Amino acid sequence: MRKALSFIKNTLTNIWFGIKTSFLASKKYFLLKCLVLLSTTFIPLATIWLWRGILNGVVAGNAKDVFILLIVYLSFKLLTYLLFNFDIYVRARYGVALTMYIENVMIDKTSRIDLAFFDSAKMGDKVRITRSNFEIMGSVAWLVFNIFSAIINVIATFIIVTTINGWIGVLTILLLIPFFIYDNKHTNFMREMEEAQTRDDRKKDYYKNAFYDNNIQFEIKLNKLADFFLGRYKEIWRRLYKKRTKAGIWHTARISFFLLLNFMSELIMLIFSVQGVIAKEIGIGNLQYNISMVARLREQSIELMTNVNRLMVNNVRLKNLKEFIAMKPEYEQCGKRIPGSNPRIEFHNVYFRYPNCEDYVLKNCSFVIEPHEKIALVGQNGSGKSTIIKLMFRFYDPEKGVIKLDGIDIKEYDVYAVRRVFGVLFQDYVTYCLPLREIIALSDFAERFDDGKLQKASDISGVTDIIKDWPDGFDSVLGRYYADNGKDLSGGQWQLVGLARAYFRESEFMILDEPSAALDPISEDRIFAQLYDLSKGKNAVIISHRLSNTTLADKILVLDDGHIVERGSHFELLKQNGKYAYWFNLQASKYV
Repeated sequence: MRKALSFIKNTLTNIWFGIKTSFLASKKYFLLKCLVLLSTTFIPLATIWLWRGILNGVVAGNAKDVFILLIVYLSFKLLTYLLFNFDIYVRARYGVALTMYIENVMIDKTSRIDLAFFDSAKMGDKVRITRSNFEIMGSVAWLVFNIFSAIINVIATFIIVTTINGWIGVLTILLLIPFFIYDNKHTNFMREMEEAQTRDDRKKDYYKNAFYDNNIQFEIKLNKLADFFLGRYKEIWRRLYKKRTKAGIWHTARISFFLLLNFMSELIMLIFSVQGVIAKEIGIGNLQYNISMVARLREQSIELMTNVNRLMVNNVRLKNLKEFIAMKPEYEQCGKRIPGSNPRIEFHNVYFRYPNCEDYVLKNCSFVIEPHEKIALVGQNGSGKSTIIKLMFRFYDPEKGVIKLDGIDIKEYDVYAVRRVFGVLFQDYVTYCLPLREIIALSDFAERFDDGKLQKASDISGVTDIIKDWPDGFDSVLGRYYADNGKDLSGGQWQLVGLARAYFRESEFMILDEPSAALDPISEDRIFAQLYDLSKGKNAVIISHRLSNTTLADKILVLDDGHIVERGSHFELLKQNGKYAYWFNLQASKYV
């Protein structure tokens, strides 16, 4: 009993959630749709009743009554036609409003959700399922109103049919029970199959979208991989199509049987009414009226049962949707402290591994970055250098240990205020198809129209040399995703633009993760000379595999197997003759 009550409560809660969301998407079109639904509930019953009167009047030769009923009947038919077209318009406009509202909710949610959410393929499945559930959310309100409309119609037509012949009305409902049971099982089966095939659908889309990705297209054409990607796409498509086709064939056969069984009540009413006409107990209008009412009772009952089954399935989907929207970002939950512009940063016995990974990236990692200190992080690939930066930004939190700013746990600070402390360029710099001024100013977007500040960042980074001959200067669009005259840049030029973005914020604490990976030697030397010169009296953390770029750092931290194994200045580490000395001498020997 408790389970049943809990199910009913949850169902009603989810239905209300769907209706409320649908209402908020567009109040005007939501109310208009409700009025159309209510109107189309009662008009068909009225037209059937009027048509009976018209036929009986024709047979009886009562021209005056027939004329009046015919005018009213045609008025209702005209109103039905107008409502139908108006409903198309309302559906179209409401669909646009609902789509925009839902996409805004989805984008807002994903923009706030933890970075860890996207590290899991299972979470990717959840996003895909959630997006499909957003599409059905708008239909929940209409399902509820359609069910309400169908209930009114079923009750009204059932009363009318039972007044004609009581046992035919009951028989019509009884014959629909097998259909209801089967439809419920089939609807649940289709939902489960859809969720089970989510991963395959994502794979299929990945192979398809490869043909629309410029970077992948380069590899496809270079290595003649079109057949490989297309073959994988077709293979998954055929497998899914085969399963869905098989399910569709069986469904068509079974549903046809149940609908044929339902039709028996109409046939019985036809025989009963024909006998009445032959016996002159009823008129020809009553015959048409009786058959129409049984047909409507059957159709409305089928619609009611189908919509109830859909609502029950959507209840499961809405539950998942509510859970997604209700997700609270773990790392975004933060305190209210505001850090200084040049804080002391301390990692104390930090352990960290990425979600769904068994191996730790950082193990018992401890170090301190003092104010106004320039630090270099060096180590082999996968040693945890970039991970340290992500933890400083609180994209993730340590599994064990603590990170402190000025002696206070970083979790007590406002997470966005912490991130504002740093100017940053990651090794995986992002390319945008936007005007250059906006791309550079993304780190401090409110200042994007400050041409003086833009020019300063461009001069320091070397972007000025790139755009010196561009007629539109900072208003030139980079990339050609939507701009025919967009500017194409090389990898090194894009990296300079990313560097300009880091400098544009004018932070007291610069973090550069492989800032010269795509640069030529001259640009690289100039960038690091400027970096050390500009960061006097400021903090800087530099990650670079080219150890010649780390020699001027105040302190070098050497990572290996997830923790700091050496620390000191360039010359101190050379004297230790450890890993740093070995790597430095290995690189230096290549230039001798």
